[in-house]
Amino acid sequence: MILAHGIGGRSDLPIPLWLALYAGAGAVLIAFFAVSVLRPRQRQRSGGVPLPRAAQRIAAAPAVRALLRAAGLAALALLLATAWFGAADPARNPAPAWFYVWFWVGLIPVSLLFGPLWRLVNPVRALAAAVRRLLPEAARREPPSGRAGSLPAVAGMVAFLWLELASPDPGSPRAVALFVTGYALAHTVAGAVFGPRWFDRADSFEVYAGLLAALSPIGRDEAGRLVLRTPPAGLRAGRADAGQTALALVVLGGTMYDGFSRLPVWTGITGVLGGPAATLLTTAALGVVIALNHLAYRDALRMTRPYARPSAGVADAFTHSLVPVMVGYSVAHYFSFAVFEGQRGWLLAGDPFGLGWDLFGAGDAAVDYTVLAPSLIAAVQVGAIVLGHIGGVVSAHDRALEVVRAGELRTGQYPMLTLMVVYTGLGITLMSAG
Repeated sequence: MILAHGIGGRSDLPIPLWLALYAGAGAVLIAFFAVSVLRPRQRQRSGGVPLPRAAQRIAAAPAVRALLRAAGLAALALLLATAWFGAADPARNPAPAWFYVWFWVGLIPVSLLFGPLWRLVNPVRALAAAVRRLLPEAARREPPSGRAGSLPAVAGMVAFLWLELASPDPGSPRAVALFVTGYALAHTVAGAVFGPRWFDRADSFEVYAGLLAALSPIGRDEAGRLVLRTPPAGLRAGRADAGQTALALVVLGGTMYDGFSRLPVWTGITGVLGGPAATLLTTAALGVVIALNHLAYRDALRMTRPYARPSAGVADAFTHSLVPVMVGYSVAHYFSFAVFEGQRGWLLAGDPFGLGWDLFGAGDAAVDYTVLAPSLIAAVQVGAIVLGHIGGVVSAHDRALEVVRAGELRTGQYPMLTLMVVYTGLGITLMSAG
């Protein structure tokens, strides 16, 4: 077992080399077949099938929204109370598991199933709205526009990934408490001054959940109605800005670094260095991986531009093509971690403050590391990366139909296709070697 994310550990085995190679080759062949052999065709846009009126009314009911917001506030209060005043030992404090697993990893299935639900639950929105009512009109401002408006979301995500992947003690309940408290205070003040639109572009986790929600079967049509739709339709309907693009690349780069940091050679180097030197090295490595990912995406766009229509905006056109890849990487990296450490969060929830309670009758129960077979974990890891790659290629193909000139459709797709293939190969290689 090896430590991961500062809490608990992972008991899965490296992916067998033969499985990794076959899966990677299969993904590459499918991708090339999709864009080179199949005839490109314009896809019909569909708003989806509207949900029944009863479901529409329930979703829009003020009582339902108030209940969701109250649940978010209660969860935030419990997390902070446990992280600040519970046991300092992460093995006895559930706050790190709640934050890294139940919240961070949990955003993926919740957003994929129910859309941008976090927007309704987000407790910081409620805190900011309450403070805003107390502010005089003169203190209120319009939120920053352009790239400046998205910078806080990107910076906040970088700070979170540093805490999780490169900080000296990410599993410390006090480190979690400090980050969550600082994040909540900063966005409460900013949200009170700039209004609710601040969170649409500047809240890291809302922007991230909104990107994931593009794959959800539940969305809204142009009239604002809740509809059932296919994931490709959700990706086609999504429109990104520079901030969402940057944040998606940051998350993808952080997940790549997560896989890289588990390589035996890297763990050996950081283990020998230890202390501040190891923290500086991991911080620099995280920054380099994120920067390289941005450069690779920028160069793919640069090679696509010569084939683009004069009026087409290429810069953020392919952002939602990164979402399936981002989800695939995240599922591959966090699947076993979530299953095992999610159990720890539940077991420790019976005694959140280390006072000897047993609220749920768990007694001396421990995390069951046999609940997942290593072969199942390996299959999920490879399958998630491959399916994410295929989803990314299909989405990029759809966007190319809008962006690339009609006579250059096949050639104009190759730069983004190559990037997707690199993502897949890199992801499988890191999983296999780590």
